[in-house]
Amino acid sequence: MEEKYLHAEEPEAERNSPFLTRRDLNSPSATKSFADFDVSLLKGKNTFGEDEKLKGQKIIDQLFKEGKSVSTNGFTLVYLVRPLTTFYPARVGFSVPKRNFKHAVDRNRIKRLMREAYRLNKVSFYEKLVERKQQMAMMFVYKGKAIPDYETTTKAIVNCMNRIFKA
Repeated sequence: MEEKYLHAEEPEAERNSPFLTRRDLNSPSATKSFADFDVSLLKGKNTFGEDEKLKGQKIIDQLFKEGKSVSTNGFTLVYLVRPLTTFYPARVGFSVPKRNFKHAVDRNRIKRLMREAYRLNKVSFYEKLVERKQQMAMMFVYKGKAIPDYETTTKAIVNCMNRIFKA
């Protein structure tokens, strides 16, 4: 079997490529910081991308150890104001305990409802965070015993997000 070796000319050709490479993505000029965030970019685009999802065991552990919480109608929002390594003002996670809902189908349905409610109502929340120049890690936890409907979920999620700034 023939092995291929990298030649000195190949990195030069890679730099002239029209596609972004890992090197381009890791360079400081390609990455955007939170200071460059503009909420008007999100108007009309209700997305919930990978950079907005709360990931990583360290930050989640820190969130539950040091974070504050707000509760409404069985929904609890645990949040921690801290700088994040993302362009967005907040990173969010959603959780439903297995103790209350044994079937994964039910847990996934509730998490899907919570994600949708957050996705459609996050712009006003982002505006308040940008105004205060804050970034935040958040986790929504549903502790109720019955599967909620969409209207209840939306009202509770919006209420929790609004109560953060009143506290």
